[in-house]
Amino acid sequence: MAGLSDYSAQALINWATGNRSMPSTANRFLALFTVAPTGDSGSGGTEVSTSGTAYARVQVAGAITAAGSISTGAATITMPNVSGYPWVVAGMNVYDATAGVQIGTVLSWTATTLTLTANAASNGSGSTDSLIFSAFPAASASSGTEPSVTPAQAATGAAISFPQSTAAWGTVVAIGVYDAVTAGNFIWFDWLGNYKWSPFSCTLASPGVLTVNDVTFTNGQFAIVTAKFGGALPTGTWGTTPLTVAGVSGQTFNLGVNTSTAGDGLVRQVIQQSVPINNVVTFSAGQLILSAA
Repeated sequence: MAGLSDYSAQALINWATGNRSMPSTANRFLALFTVAPTGDSGSGGTEVSTSGTAYARVQVAGAITAAGSISTGAATITMPNVSGYPWVVAGMNVYDATAGVQIGTVLSWTATTLTLTANAASNGSGSTDSLIFSAFPAASASSGTEPSVTPAQAATGAAISFPQSTAAWGTVVAIGVYDAVTAGNFIWFDWLGNYKWSPFSCTLASPGVLTVNDVTFTNGQFAIVTAKFGGALPTGTWGTTPLTVAGVSGQTFNLGVNTSTAGDGLVRQVIQQSVPINNVVTFSAGQLILSAA
């Protein structure tokens, strides 16, 4: 199941119960997996190899101290020289952690001048505020009721580019978020593609037939299933890798899994991205999503 790691869940509970604050580092790095993690610690997954491939995690968030004041009367902010922060790109969200307010969205950063897409949404608290830049905007709240539910989620607001591959990376199926460029704490994981989790019911059949009421699938797509809280997946060999959609008829389809019981769960489409040699992997704004399904 995509979502919180053990590390993040523990930190969230400690914060919710007032035991301690959330971890202070704002640094976040995006990782690519050819085999998705099966454990909430990040175990069981296969991250793209760094050996001879030029692959490296990409920084998608971090805190930078401003060098000038922030005003709702201006779209520019004086910053340190951008040469030290090449990971900051257009479309990133800007949040003032010192003042506790949303500031805006990056349009450009040239030399020491950061330009937003509009005048700052709020005034800062001084000339050395800590600004958090993130490729993800603030998450949207969950909405709707079954069978049509959109979970709390955040889709990328900025394009994310990885280094050009110097060897084949394999087929990427999932993304992970860490707080370090190597090793570090495993924060979150989700499957590749901007698709939500949808509730399904499934028959006892060979193969079992899934019914999903809020999304229409297409033959040949790939999808993954997971159990939902309080539910029970139909008994069958679902595995941990994306399955091929077949037999689509209106809101019903199958994933080639023979079932010995009826059941229910959550299903979502997955994009599988093959990365050959000499390829630059870029995910455009809105192409990646993290959800709390």
